[in-house]
Amino acid sequence: MRVSLFFFLFLLSTAVFSQVITVDRNLSYQSLGKSVGYLVDRQGVLNIAQVTEKDKQGRFLRADADILNFGNSKSAFWIKISYLNQTHRKAYLVLDASCIDDIDFYRPADSGKFVKIHTGSLAPKNPEVIGSTNYIFTLSDSVYNSGVQTVYLRLKTNNILLVPLKITVSERLAGGLSLMERLESVYIGILSALFFFNLFVFIRSKDKTYFYYSVYILSLFIYMVCYFRGYGYYLGDSFRIFINTYPYVFISLGSIAGIAFSCSFLNLSILLPQSKRIIQLLMVCWLLTMLICLMGYKSYSTALVQILAATTSLVVWFLGFIAYFKGYKPALYYIIAWAFVCLTSVWVVLSFANVFVYSELLMEIAPLGFIFELLMLSLALGDRLKDLNTGRLAIQSDRLRMQEENLYLIRTQKERLEKIVESRTRSLNKIVKSLEEANNDKSRLFSIIAHDLRSPFNSLISLYSLNDLDMLSLDEVKMLLNDSRKSFDHIHNTLNNLLYWAQSQLKGINNEPVKFSMLDLTNELMQVYQPLIVKKDIAIKLEVSEDADVYADLNQINLVMRNLIDNAIKFTPLGAYISIKIYGNEHSLFIDVSNPVSGAVNIDRLSEDTNLQPAYGTSNERGVGLGLQLCRDFVERNKGQLLVSKVDGCVVLCFDLPKFRVEN
Repeated sequence: MRVSLFFFLFLLSTAVFSQVITVDRNLSYQSLGKSVGYLVDRQGVLNIAQVTEKDKQGRFLRADADILNFGNSKSAFWIKISYLNQTHRKAYLVLDASCIDDIDFYRPADSGKFVKIHTGSLAPKNPEVIGSTNYIFTLSDSVYNSGVQTVYLRLKTNNILLVPLKITVSERLAGGLSLMERLESVYIGILSALFFFNLFVFIRSKDKTYFYYSVYILSLFIYMVCYFRGYGYYLGDSFRIFINTYPYVFISLGSIAGIAFSCSFLNLSILLPQSKRIIQLLMVCWLLTMLICLMGYKSYSTALVQILAATTSLVVWFLGFIAYFKGYKPALYYIIAWAFVCLTSVWVVLSFANVFVYSELLMEIAPLGFIFELLMLSLALGDRLKDLNTGRLAIQSDRLRMQEENLYLIRTQKERLEKIVESRTRSLNKIVKSLEEANNDKSRLFSIIAHDLRSPFNSLISLYSLNDLDMLSLDEVKMLLNDSRKSFDHIHNTLNNLLYWAQSQLKGINNEPVKFSMLDLTNELMQVYQPLIVKKDIAIKLEVSEDADVYADLNQINLVMRNLIDNAIKFTPLGAYISIKIYGNEHSLFIDVSNPVSGAVNIDRLSEDTNLQPAYGTSNERGVGLGLQLCRDFVERNKGQLLVSKVDGCVVLCFDLPKFRVEN
């Protein structure tokens, strides 16, 4: 009875400073802020000895909320927790907050002094603390019903200081953590799915609205999951310390992306151009907040974030109402989404300011409010896409597209003009080159005409002049005429080539295909060239292995054969032979004219499309340079192809013609 009375008086004496927390099977996994006491260290200079002395003086105050909310303060705060462990199990103190800069945990030692354990969001990992998304401290071992023990926490941060404290044993600790992890894994999965889905849509559609939305989701994910809920712990100490040093960089970036998303989604530049200045002002304020945070003034940026978060939500929500009343129907889901953001933001801001009591329920509901907002915005994007496909936004889209196209045209005008000038310059260069080639061809042709045609005609005129003066006998006239026969044949062939070439340049040659025999044509030409063949002592081998009827233009093929036989006679050495083969298949007839040559022959030069350079034969016969060019042109006009090759010391010129076929 005396022991019980003594224990009751002890508890009554300590009630002024803090309430003793009884750790037993009935202790729930809930915040126990009303059961602890706290002391404000405004200068942040007190040590544990001074704090325990102030505790004896009754300077600790009783908390009036389950979750202690010390607001945005630079002071250090000491928390006193007294507990009585009535179980045989180890007890734990859980500080269920991850974004507190510096945490010192003091627990009594056997020597009567306190053991200090340092941790926090800006401190390296401490093996004596179970740290993840919260901080778990092992309380001192105590013998069952051995008495009340007291521990102290020193907390300091340059941010809003929320202190959700729990004391529990192993079983309830595992169950409570498991429940929170399951809840958090749900909205982490939703955020991840939304981010990757909208990023994929942006990559496929190139719609900047989805890009802004993706950045908005990613920034919220980093701020809420990695910073506010402490999952940056799993990405290493360096990343965790970085995001806890500059947390408002991410929420500022996300807010800017959210504003840009609202402008793009609501078509504010068209529906409400007057909102441009308000949007710019909000973005500048968020950029200023980001800069202040990067400079290390986290406390000041905290105050700005609270004001701007609520203000931005209300402004973009109001703009959504205006867009909807102007006939923009997809804004309906947008309004519903931002309604949750506004309510959640205002609730959180007022709770941080201690207007409302900050509760554990808010810590769980606030992330879910943002998740619901993102889901509703996804529905709004889907509704917007549907309306775009059905043409409801055709006018707005056309105006936007015209503006973008006009801007694009202005920016690319110089580039397009440069391309036009470059293209025209290339065309002019081609024309100049073509004119130069034509001028060179003309010069060579006049040179050929002057040399190859004037000399034989002068010889003929001289012969007739001598004959008119009776200075030649009949035998001498016959002898001179026979000697001039080769010149006359050369003149005739040259004139034919020149006339046909000129006609082809003027595009005046028409194909008139008829049926004729290549064998008969070849025999006639052999009779024409018989004097030259005899004079050079050349043998002709004619091989025919197929029906020689073809369907082609007789005059053109006659000229082709004359040139090929003439070239063969010209370049064949004295006493050699010329081979002419006529063979074919079901559809075509092939004609090969081959002759041996002395010395090296440039086959590539003979295969060129244009070759106006004259050549000299084995008896110094002069060519015009048009023969092969005309032959190739006329063969192609008659659906054939002229090929040049060299086989066993002989130059082979082969061409094909379509056979004559009787139609049924």
